Amino acid sequence: MLLSDLANVCGVQESWVGLISESKGVREERKPKENYVIPEIRVTHDSGPVTPSLILITAPAAVGKTTAACYLSNTLKAPIVDLSTLHVGSNALEGALWKSMGPAKAGNFVEEMRGGRATLIIDALDEAEIRSGQANFQAFLRDVAETASDMSGKPAMIMLSRAESARSLTELFRERNLQYSHFEILPFRRTQAETYLDARMVEVYAVSGKEAVHRRYHAPYEKARDTLFSLLASVISNGGSDIWEDSSVRDFLGYAPVLDVAAEFLAVDNFTTLHRDFSSSEAAEGTAHWHLVAQVIDHLLVREQDKFVTQFVETIEFESFGDRRLSAALYAPEEQCTRLLDYVENIPTSVELPAHLPERLREPYEAAVTAQLVNHPFLRGSEWFNVIFRDYVTARSLASVTTASDAGASIRSRLLSSEWKHSPMFAYFTHALTRIKGVSISTCHSELFGALYESFKSMCVAGDTLHFTAGRTGNRLFASYAVSSKPQGELVLTMGPLGFASYEGSLTLTFPRELSNAEIYEVPEVVLGGEGNSFKFGPNVYIACHDLLVVAKDVQVFGTGNEAEMPVLLNVANLISENVKIRVESAQLHVLCDDLYYPWTQYQKKLNPSKLHSNAREASALYLELRRIVLRFKDAKKGEAALFQPFVDNLIVGENRRARTALDFLQSIGCVEVRNSMYLLDLAEFAKLGISRPQLRELEMSEAVVAVSQRLVEFASRKGR
Repeated sequence: MLLSDLANVCGVQESWVGLISESKGVREERKPKENYVIPEIRVTHDSGPVTPSLILITAPAAVGKTTAACYLSNTLKAPIVDLSTLHVGSNALEGALWKSMGPAKAGNFVEEMRGGRATLIIDALDEAEIRSGQANFQAFLRDVAETASDMSGKPAMIMLSRAESARSLTELFRERNLQYSHFEILPFRRTQAETYLDARMVEVYAVSGKEAVHRRYHAPYEKARDTLFSLLASVISNGGSDIWEDSSVRDFLGYAPVLDVAAEFLAVDNFTTLHRDFSSSEAAEGTAHWHLVAQVIDHLLVREQDKFVTQFVETIEFESFGDRRLSAALYAPEEQCTRLLDYVENIPTSVELPAHLPERLREPYEAAVTAQLVNHPFLRGSEWFNVIFRDYVTARSLASVTTASDAGASIRSRLLSSEWKHSPMFAYFTHALTRIKGVSISTCHSELFGALYESFKSMCVAGDTLHFTAGRTGNRLFASYAVSSKPQGELVLTMGPLGFASYEGSLTLTFPRELSNAEIYEVPEVVLGGEGNSFKFGPNVYIACHDLLVVAKDVQVFGTGNEAEMPVLLNVANLISENVKIRVESAQLHVLCDDLYYPWTQYQKKLNPSKLHSNAREASALYLELRRIVLRFKDAKKGEAALFQPFVDNLIVGENRRARTALDFLQSIGCVEVRNSMYLLDLAEFAKLGISRPQLRELEMSEAVVAVSQRLVEFASRKGR
């Protein structure tokens, strides 16, 4: 059902009423809006079989309720009572009509309404609630219900509002047994979205004084548009024959503000240049579309701030304050994010926002914000509209300097809890929001590294592998994340590597559920598990840290059974756990730690550093890095094994100085060389060292191992000079 179908059942005047003033809150939309895309609506409450006296139309923020009101006004020759310009209360509706039309015309118009021959449109209920306060707003609603109860014949009143502000109205209707029908404006379908986007691009081009070239070069424009739609949809959906059939995709792509930002992005002089945007560093990392989504969401927050401020500065309380310079700080995007987390996730902050709001404005401001927040475009009822908004709000709150330290700790704790359902969006938004332009590293608290791991892990599908490395450099931790797949047997990075650095002095890593394909070195403290749940180790895990705290009561070590998989190796100074059960399935577990107790002792390995002559601890650490690198070379061909150079440099080595030393050593003795963006391991040259791959895997301490370890120490000493 379209909005035009609804207009057909309402009263239509033969001519306009004619207003004596449009400054009293009533206007007539006599000029039709060009290129208006008539939206689809659906009924949520039907008065049938009785004809309704009143029609209520609701939609989330920014869907186009005011534009719909203008369309209805022009179609029905109906005046609009614009509540965004009024202080409402008892008798406000009647007063606005009398002041705008004059007593005679107002009386005649009301009589026409009673007979079903005219319609009155009331717009912006949600904004009236902010401007006028709760008591005055409720008085106004009672007057509306009283007026509507006298109507007969066709529906004579149409009210438009956000869903939350309409709740009190529908309760009042039911209480007074008033017959009404309730319709919801739906997001655009594909054809509607394309039409809307075309019109918006004309407007964007016009603002910059340019010709709307997308209408001349239709084919390349459509290709660019469809590519953009697919990129944005990939944030939500794993794909399909028609992305628009996915309701969650339609909710997002069919949302007018999303299309507004898309229009700004697409309004270029040459559509082929758009491909450069997706061959940028963000595109190579697989993050270009996420940056665009972040831009869209930020636009919505700014729009919501503008809408709130416009209403609040007109309140009696703010006008008495008299200083409009404060308005820029009201309901800022960061404040909205903090309040949304409190409202939906029950994560409060101890800081009153905005912090410098004068005390005499605090109470009316809090009342106005409460009314505005429940109608936020990121919400559907008391829940998130979708997970995209949840993860953006969470990431932005953690990135904001205005978030109190205790609130930040509460958010991080929630992210690491079993109740949080992870999506890739949180990790991408964190990367986008904390990245300094021109710098490849994003910055966050080290406790988030585990939550980022869970977030990136959730994007992996069958055949994908998430690779994670983390290590200490100075007083910070550095981490990299990348996702790979093997579509034709060749390793391809489909995302990343994305780099993160911890804040100064933030040096603890926490992984709540699982860890696989991970390499961690020189970290002071690593915590595994949370809330007493089980923890899973996948294959190819290496952890070198001082303190390893195993909070989980059950530890599982699993693999695929592939002989090439590296065992889980824990190289720690102190291992702390209590009443833990360990199950090892289809994989191996090695623990290097001098002081162990059951059940860890059955997996204990010793490198016997006493056999090493000098610098025993450094020699064993360097050998473990050499072992880790060599075991990564798996696919032998013509006596050589190969690894993609960026994969080695960014993930296997990264910031790890010992790993870099071990790789340089292998190159210096001719075991490894770089050729065509690949590191090649010469298996014959490596065999001359006298160490077999099985010995590497099982950490056997042979004379050859001692000799190589000593050579590594000597090489590192010469390199450091």
